[in-house]
Amino acid sequence: MGIASARRAPPELVCLALAALALGGAAACRRRPQPPASEAPAVPVASVARLAGQVLDGRAHPVPEARVLAFRIADAGAPGGKPGSATADLDGHFSMDGLAPGSYRVLVEAPGFPAAETSPVAAPAAELVLRVVGAGRSISGRVARSPNEPVAGARVALGAEGGGPGRETVSRADGRFAFSGLGDGTYALRALLGDEASATVRGVSAGREGVTIPQPLVLGRGATVGGRLVQDAGAGLAGFEVRAESSALPPGDDPLPLVARTDQMGGFTLGPLAAGGYRVTAARAGYVLRRSPTVTLAARDGGELVVDPARGETPPLELELLRGARVAGQVTDARGVPAPGAHVRCVASAMDDLTVEAGPLPLAAEAAALPSGAGRSLGSTRSALADAHGRFTVDDLIPGRYRVEVAHAGSEPMLTDEITLAPGERRELGALALRDGFPIEGRVVDESGAPIEEARVAAAVGGDSGLSAVTDGAGSFSLALPAGHYRLTASAPGHGGASAEVDVRPGAPSASIALRLVRAEAILEGLVRDTGGRPLGRARLLAWPREGAQGGGGGSATPLGTTSADVGGHFRMADLPAGELRLEVQHPDYPRVTVVATPGQFASLTVPFPGGIAGEAHARGTGAPVTRGRIEASGPEGAKASAELQRAGAFRLPRLAPGRWRLSVSAPGYRATEQELEVPPSASLGEPSVRDLRVDLDPV
Repeated sequence: MGIASARRAPPELVCLALAALALGGAAACRRRPQPPASEAPAVPVASVARLAGQVLDGRAHPVPEARVLAFRIADAGAPGGKPGSATADLDGHFSMDGLAPGSYRVLVEAPGFPAAETSPVAAPAAELVLRVVGAGRSISGRVARSPNEPVAGARVALGAEGGGPGRETVSRADGRFAFSGLGDGTYALRALLGDEASATVRGVSAGREGVTIPQPLVLGRGATVGGRLVQDAGAGLAGFEVRAESSALPPGDDPLPLVARTDQMGGFTLGPLAAGGYRVTAARAGYVLRRSPTVTLAARDGGELVVDPARGETPPLELELLRGARVAGQVTDARGVPAPGAHVRCVASAMDDLTVEAGPLPLAAEAAALPSGAGRSLGSTRSALADAHGRFTVDDLIPGRYRVEVAHAGSEPMLTDEITLAPGERRELGALALRDGFPIEGRVVDESGAPIEEARVAAAVGGDSGLSAVTDGAGSFSLALPAGHYRLTASAPGHGGASAEVDVRPGAPSASIALRLVRAEAILEGLVRDTGGRPLGRARLLAWPREGAQGGGGGSATPLGTTSADVGGHFRMADLPAGELRLEVQHPDYPRVTVVATPGQFASLTVPFPGGIAGEAHARGTGAPVTRGRIEASGPEGAKASAELQRAGAFRLPRLAPGRWRLSVSAPGYRATEQELEVPPSASLGEPSVRDLRVDLDPV
C-alpha cells in the first residue's frame, strides 16, 4: 500500500501500515478511542441574509406581481449558484430569504415594463427600492363567494375589449388579484374555479393608474355545454377549437371566450359558464360553419343553471364545418388583353344559412393566440382583384349558388350565369371576356347636397337590374353600359330611394346623372314568430324598397335597413323611409319569407314551420345509387331550394315552406326527371317531414 492510498484509508489501516513499515510488521496499533457524541466538534453553520423591499414604476406607484431575481456576484472565482427569486405582492413588496451574505445583481421583470437591473446590491438589505422604467396601469380586485368569503386559487382571466392577447393570474389567500403593466383602454374580467364561474365584468377602464374593481368577482355554480363537431360527410373532427362567446355581442367581439378542443370523436365540452346567452362557434382555414347555435343558461331555485329551451338550443349541440369552395379564372378586355385590377365579386344568389369568416383564416394554433376581439365579419359575398395577368382566385366560399360580378374601368359590368358550388369544390371559370361599354357618370347626394359614400346604383333594362356600381367618398359613380335605355336606381342605408332615366347611345356625350336621397327617419317595430306561436330569436330582417329591388340582394341593391330579433322575437329597425317596404325574414332553421310592412305600424310577422325532404336517387332497373347529380326544387310563392347528390345517392332538402313542391333531378348519363309532391310541416324542427323518397332515373 502506498502513501497515496494510505491517505484515503480508514484510521485503523493507516495505523497498521505505519507500524509495519517501522517495525517490520511486528508491532500492532491500538484503535484511537472516539469522543462521545456529546463531545463531537461543532460544524460551523454559514450565516444567511435577506433581501426585501418594494418595486416601483417611474411615478413611484407599486408594481404588483413583479418577479425579482438575485444573482450572486462571485467572489474570487467562486460559482454564483442558483439565483434567489421572489414575486412582489399586490403592493409591490417582496422578500427573499436564505441568501448568502455578499454582493448581488438584482433583476426585475414585470409585464408591460422593460427588464430593469440593479448592481451591486449588498445582502442583507431590508428596505430596497427597485424601479422599472415607465408608468404602468394596473387593475386589481377580489374573488369571493360572498362579501365575507374570499376565494384563493381562482383563475382570473383578463381580456382587452379593443383586442389584444389575454392574460391570466391566480387569486391569493385573501382573494385579491392584480394585473399590472396594462395599456390605456377598457378590459373584461372573469373568475373560474373548478365547476364555479363568475359573471364577466366588462368596461373596466385602465385610463388611470391603480384601478380597483369596487365589487368582487362572485363565484357561483356554473354549467357546461357539450356537443360534437363534424364535417360535411358526418365524421367527427378531432383537434379543432370550439368557442363559446356572449351572444349579446357581435361575432368575434367577446374579449373572453371560453375555448375547448375536440376529442378524437369530435366531442367537446365548454365550461364552466355563468348564466347568460352564448354563441357556439368553430373555425378552421378552408372550412365554413353551417351555423352557430346559441344556448341560454338560466338559474333555477337553489342556484342551479339549466338550459332554457324557449331561449336557446338544448345540448348536445352539433356543429358542422363544410369545406369551403373556390372560384378562379382570368379577366380580359374585348380584345383578349388581360385586365389587371378588375374587381371580381362572388355573390350568393341562394344559400342555406351558413357563416364564413372573411379574410385569411389562421391555422388552429394561430387562432388560439389571436386576440379575442379580432373577430372577422360574416357574410355570403367574397371578392378579389385580378393580378397583373388578369388572374383571380376567390377562396372560402359558402357552398351554394352564386353569380360572379366583374367590373373594370371602360368595360361593361359582367354578371355570369348562376353556378353551383359543392363543399370543397375548386371551380375554374376560364377566361371572362368583358365588352367595351359607353360610360355614364354621376353623384349620389343627400337632401343637403352632401355626398353619400357606398350608395349602390343599379342600372335596370327590361326588368334586369344586374349592372351596378358603388359610390366613392365623393358620392361619385361610373358605369360602362351597352347601348340602350336604362332606369338608374340609387339606394343607401338610412335613406330613401331615388331613380332617373338615361339613354346610352354610340357617339352621345358621356351622361352625368345626379341622384338625391332623402334621409330616412321612420322606425319599424314588430314581433316575428312561427306558425306555432314560438318567437324566432336570432331572426335577421332586411328592409327593401316596396318596388324594384329584389329580396336577397342579388348584388344589385343595398337593403334600406337590417336588424336581428332578440330572444323574444322582438325587433326594431330605425332610419327607414316612410311608406310601404318589403321586409325579408331570414332564420337558420326556417324558410325565408317576404312580407309588406309600413314603418310606424307594428309588424306582426309569421314564418311557416318548415318541412323537409330526405331521399335517394337510383338507376331504374338496376337500382344502383346515382352519386353525382343535382336536385332543383321549386315551391310555394316562387320558393327555391337545391341539393347535390351525396354518397349512396342520398339527398336532403331542409327548411322548406309547407306546400306543393316540384323536384327536378339531373345527373350525368341519365335523363332528367321531375316529380311533384306535397311537403307538410315537420314534427320537430330540423327533421324531414318527407322521408325515404326514392327517385328513379333512366339511363340515357
